[in-house]
Amino acid sequence: MSKKKLLAINLNEFNFDFLKYGANKYNYPNIKKLLRFKKIKTYSVDKVQDKNLDPWVQNISINSGKRSQNHGIFNLGEKMPNHFNQIWDLLSKKKMYSAIWGPMNTKFINNKYIKIFLPDPWNNQTQIKPDELKNLYNIARVYAHNYTDFSFIKNFPFFAKLLLYLIKTKVIFKLISFFPTCLKIYFKSGIKNYFLFFLFDIISLLIFKNITKNENINFSLIFLNSLAHFQHNNWNNKKEEKDYFYFSEQILKIIFQIYKNYDSIIIYNGFSQKKIKPEFMLRPINPKKFFINNGIRFKKFHSNMTNGALITFKNNRLLKEQYKKIKKINILGFKLFNIDVLNPTQLFCRLQIRSKINFSLNNLSIKTIKQNIFYEKKDNKIKNSINENIQQFLENIVFIKTTGKHISDGELFYQNLTINKKRIENIKINNIIKDYF
Repeated sequence: MSKKKLLAINLNEFNFDFLKYGANKYNYPNIKKLLRFKKIKTYSVDKVQDKNLDPWVQNISINSGKRSQNHGIFNLGEKMPNHFNQIWDLLSKKKMYSAIWGPMNTKFINNKYIKIFLPDPWNNQTQIKPDELKNLYNIARVYAHNYTDFSFIKNFPFFAKLLLYLIKTKVIFKLISFFPTCLKIYFKSGIKNYFLFFLFDIISLLIFKNITKNENINFSLIFLNSLAHFQHNNWNNKKEEKDYFYFSEQILKIIFQIYKNYDSIIIYNGFSQKKIKPEFMLRPINPKKFFINNGIRFKKFHSNMTNGALITFKNNRLLKEQYKKIKKINILGFKLFNIDVLNPTQLFCRLQIRSKINFSLNNLSIKTIKQNIFYEKKDNKIKNSINENIQQFLENIVFIKTTGKHISDGELFYQNLTINKKRIENIKINNIIKDYF
């Protein structure tokens, strides 16, 4: 059995040029260290954001070595077939010990060779190993599904359990060094999502470092989403740009500390983002409640990280009935949801509207709506009168700023292994891992 140890970091969607710019401007040593690694280009054959060029699709492609057209999973939380193998399953068959930390859209088949398994918080797969990691996972999951309608008081028990776990494992003492900078960011910008995502990734990495320090592990895979989140929602904000590079530096510092227990490392994005002129994605403040208030009845409701949801019904008859109801939901005659039927009892629907501005009841007019709303299907017509329907809609909707768009090109940095290519399809990352062992 191979005794080599490989650390794989999926630093989701980071933009190489932006990191390079920050390394030069802010002179952070760990970002510069990453940029000195050997590097190859990667690409995906998928091209369309919100269809196939998304992390919940690309993660499956990279981790399985299958293109999206072959694995057929296009939605966050969609169940994978039982026979489906991902890289850690293949390594388990070779008797390699693995630690799998946070990759999107995973499937977990327990065996003794998978020492640690933590799914992403949007996953439909919620089995965790070991159980103590629920102290981290539960708060992440409840926030991920309800971040536009989150109650600190209601979810205080989850915070308390995480805090006690951080104290018990002494991770809290590692976090103390971050407090002064975090307080400065808080007083400057308040509690914003990007701040919480960065903080979660740092806490997550410190816990991973702690829980794996005495484990014999051949392969570790860590997925981190905070850089991607900032680029998607805050890329245009020059005042907050410094926070991005500060946290990126701290994340890489911990990654390189973890790397000391491994022989080789790969750090990749799988695909990337480009900066765009800000626009707004519309999402129900409380997606589950939004559908219930519109008379939709279902068995299970699984909202994703953007503005879509997997909805499960008791049988096919009920699916067909509720499908018709969802199709009719509209404002000013404009149909709101794009719907895909996945199987006889499950469908995926997504709010198909985007806007060029954040408009509200205060600046509401037909002219504002017609000039600034855009959407995928062009056959919808907006009527020429304001009614109570749109006012109720706006009261239950949040506008989420979007500043980054997915692109199919990416990068892979590596150290202490051999890659004889200058450019590969991202599904071949799977082969790099397999061939290493």
